Amino acid sequence: MAATLTRRRLLSLLIAGASLALATAPLPGLRRPLMVAVGSELAAAMAELEPLFERRQGGIDLAWRVQGSQDMVNRAREEGPERPRVLIPANRDLLSQLAAELRAEGGAPAFLQAPAPVARTLLVAVAWPERVQKLFPDGRFSWPLLRRAAAAGQWGGLGAPQSWGSFDLRSADPMRSNSGQLTLALWCQDQNGPDCAAALRRAVYRPARSTDILLQEFISGGPNEGDLALVYEASALARQGEAGRLRPGGYLLLFPDPTIETVLAAAVLRGEAAGRAEDGERFVAFLLSPEGQGVLTRLGFRGADGGGGSPAARGVKRLPPPSPEQREELLRLWQQAG
Repeated sequence: MAATLTRRRLLSLLIAGASLALATAPLPGLRRPLMVAVGSELAAAMAELEPLFERRQGGIDLAWRVQGSQDMVNRAREEGPERPRVLIPANRDLLSQLAAELRAEGGAPAFLQAPAPVARTLLVAVAWPERVQKLFPDGRFSWPLLRRAAAAGQWGGLGAPQSWGSFDLRSADPMRSNSGQLTLALWCQDQNGPDCAAALRRAVYRPARSTDILLQEFISGGPNEGDLALVYEASALARQGEAGRLRPGGYLLLFPDPTIETVLAAAVLRGEAAGRAEDGERFVAFLLSPEGQGVLTRLGFRGADGGGGSPAARGVKRLPPPSPEQREELLRLWQQAG
């Protein structure tokens, strides 16, 4: 009798344990979806972060979408089941501006919490070594010399071989990308009036819709598709090996002085979106964890606290990103120049 009762209790415990496991374990196809929008500079990092996060949070199916930072915040106004729940543009000021605009319109707060800084990066230049020798004889980036090359238009006018053809500067489109806006702000930092934006627009060869697409084109096309490109430090470091494999010697990474440090911040949207708000908060917490920060710094980002990145940037002056008012004026000048 006692043995029978013991077996029954053991069987009951096994059944209860199995039921609990089934209740808590994610069933195939039944994981909760969570959509995250990121700037292109985060694409490589997200490819590593996604499986790590899903292992830590077994019930969540993380998906992510690459968008230009300006595009991302513009589309965040459109509530619906396809809207990303978490936004991570390349500039936290874009999130602050979105929140302020929605508040001014009398709407509910845009985010569950204030945007959380998750990483930092600098605007840098990448250029082919032989171009650097002619463009910057001392090997140091110079905005005046870059403007001089853009004004000359042809390498022959700069003492370089005529076969190099036109001087082609590459940048992302300021209307769609944060790095393009930073480039425009630095280009016009000590110049007044609409001429500065017009000069940059004439100099830029095929503005790209995002920073990572720009860098991919720069590497695959080589000197025929661009002589110098303005991109993020993290993107330049992440793709430096690829450039070396495709192009002997690869590209050189140069630090403009001054440059602009941009802070990537994550925010969880209120309202209708793809994913639960609490799952979005779990993902932001994961990005700030030692594991998440380790992935970001290994891939070239500076951490949320500013640590990491290339030591060659020490001593370089860092300007703040343009204010919303300055950005709107620069974009107005850029549009007029077109």
